[in-house]
Amino acid sequence: MSSVKDSIGYINSINRLGMLYHMRNLDSALYYSIKAKEMATRLQYPKGVADADNVIATIFAMRGMYQESLQLLTQALSAYSAQKDSANVSQVTINMSNVYGSLNDSTKALNLLRQVIRTGSKDSIMSLAYANYCMANSTLSDDSSQYYINKTREIASRYNDYRMLIGVKELESDFLLKKGRIKESLKVLADALAEARKYELNEQEIYLLNSYARYYKNQPDSALHYAWSSYQLAKENGYVVALIPLLQDVLSFTELLGNKDKIISVQKLLETTMAEENENLKKFVGDYIKYNIIQGDNAVLSIINKNSKTKIWLLVSICVVSLFLLLFMYRLYQVSRKHESELGKLYRQILEQNKTLQATDEFKNKLFSILAHDFRTPLISTISIAGLMKDNPEFTKEEMEQFYGDIEKRASDMLESFDIILQWIKQQLSGYQYKAETLVLHDLFSESADIVMPQMTPKKITLSNQIPKYVIATSDKEMLQFVNRNLLSNAAKFSPEGGTITISCTQDDHLITISITDEGRGMDEQTLSKLFSVSSNFGSSTQHGAGIALSMCKDFIQKLGGRIWAQNAEPNGAIFSYSIPLKA
Repeated sequence: MSSVKDSIGYINSINRLGMLYHMRNLDSALYYSIKAKEMATRLQYPKGVADADNVIATIFAMRGMYQESLQLLTQALSAYSAQKDSANVSQVTINMSNVYGSLNDSTKALNLLRQVIRTGSKDSIMSLAYANYCMANSTLSDDSSQYYINKTREIASRYNDYRMLIGVKELESDFLLKKGRIKESLKVLADALAEARKYELNEQEIYLLNSYARYYKNQPDSALHYAWSSYQLAKENGYVVALIPLLQDVLSFTELLGNKDKIISVQKLLETTMAEENENLKKFVGDYIKYNIIQGDNAVLSIINKNSKTKIWLLVSICVVSLFLLLFMYRLYQVSRKHESELGKLYRQILEQNKTLQATDEFKNKLFSILAHDFRTPLISTISIAGLMKDNPEFTKEEMEQFYGDIEKRASDMLESFDIILQWIKQQLSGYQYKAETLVLHDLFSESADIVMPQMTPKKITLSNQIPKYVIATSDKEMLQFVNRNLLSNAAKFSPEGGTITISCTQDDHLITISITDEGRGMDEQTLSKLFSVSSNFGSSTQHGAGIALSMCKDFIQKLGGRIWAQNAEPNGAIFSYSIPLKA
């Protein structure tokens, strides 16, 4: 108890101490249980009050105060039921059954035990219920008695309850004795006694020795030996409550032997013990008076607690009203914040609209630039060729065919530029719609190569796809394929006959970088600096539309979260590269 730091633990310890004292010193047991109840009432600890009532009720029953005992047990039962403490509900019900048994009301006693067996908690307390039922019901058949003995043993074994296992052997010994199997009965009783001594269960050893005395009642010498041993063990270990009934047994067996001196000696010892018990009873009465006074004090304390609860509820009500006021003020604050948020949202919408208008204006300017650079120049060139053919009819057939070829080529270039511009305009006007997919990059370039193959075949260009098949990325396939097709198409345009286009890749934890290398002439610094702006040219061999396509490639790669660039290769050719995130 000295190591217990909290009040609840201290109350539990006092109650436990009171229960441990109930077979040794009823006065001490009552003292501790009254103290525990007083503290538990003051701290409003219902389980502590119920535990104390259970101990006090046990003490009252041992003093023959059965009505007071039943009243306290009823209070404890109600408290345990409210706490849903099924184990203690069963325990208190068993205690009530024992009290009714002491009042010779076997019907109520058995009904209470049946109630525990039927509805009790499925724990170790059930072994006590089965054992008590077996002892209290004298009408049980042999099979039923054996059934309840087995149930008691099964539960006690499951919970390693040595005390109860010894009790089972005592039950079994009585059962065998009733059936006339005396030797078997005494053997089981001897086993039980050995177990009690092994685990130093003095209380059970006392009763087992007394059972031996009853078995040898027809042999007074043996009976007296065991009865006296039982009394001495109780005396040595302080079990004062059991001394008088044990001495009465000793006296009865002594009288059977007829030794007057021994009879007188035992009678004197019994008188002395009864006198001591009488003194203890006086102390107990004094403690009982104190108990009643404390009960009154507890009642007053309950009233005070009730008044305190009223004050507490009043304070709680004030707090609740204050809380509602705070909630109302907070609601007003939220409304004002909402209006402020809506104003901010409108402001942001205006900014977004301004950005959209600005982007639209930039788009319009870019479109005009495209039209001015990528359509006007080839059209003027085509018109010039047509005028030259008209003003000079003396051109040879071969020269005319060359002029026709130039016109056809320029028309085809303008048609290609027109298609690319339409795609770009559609993308700009429809908005950016990103659709993420898991893409195998090797396969993507294989698809793009199939589309560009008509450009590469006449020039006998070799395509080397060096991207490992296990390299994957999460990105938008349509945008990525547009970029791949255009870069392969440009590489094919600038590659010499019999050249090689190489596709390679590198990656780290975050990015995948794709490079497309051709074996063309490369580019000068001015071309490189303007490469991805609208209407860029790659020198004299650049076809119209390439600048638009690269500008769109740049837009798409940026929308995919990456970047695109170009550089010259050594000793010749160009390398177009772009990097995109490994995962979207």
